[in-house]
Amino acid sequence: MEHMMLQNEIITLRAKFIFLKARSSSGQDFWALVSNEKYPNLKKCVEQLHSCFGSTYLCESAFSYLKQTKSKHRSRLTDARTLDSLRLAISDYKPDDAKLVEDTQTQCSH
Repeated sequence: MEHMMLQNEIITLRAKFIFLKARSSSGQDFWALVSNEKYPNLKKCVEQLHSCFGSTYLCESAFSYLKQTKSKHRSRLTDARTLDSLRLAISDYKPDDAKLVEDTQTQCSH
């Protein structure tokens, strides 16, 4: 249902797009001109997209990585696995391998 409401908001906004775009070209942020009350689902979607990437570098590197990963040679890769792979690729997390090995119990024979 939320998907349909989002589509309706997009269709409604398209009718007012030229007016809002003209006002935003005068220096105002386009999305600041879009009403939260009239377009709550669209604003939520835009805010989530804006918060995904702190800079264009991260966005561009993510798309570049996806382009390399989702090729005709790796077409059987599921969306969930692709997302996991992307998170690993753009994350700056570095696991402490020595600590992981130290904490792992060795398997004893009976």
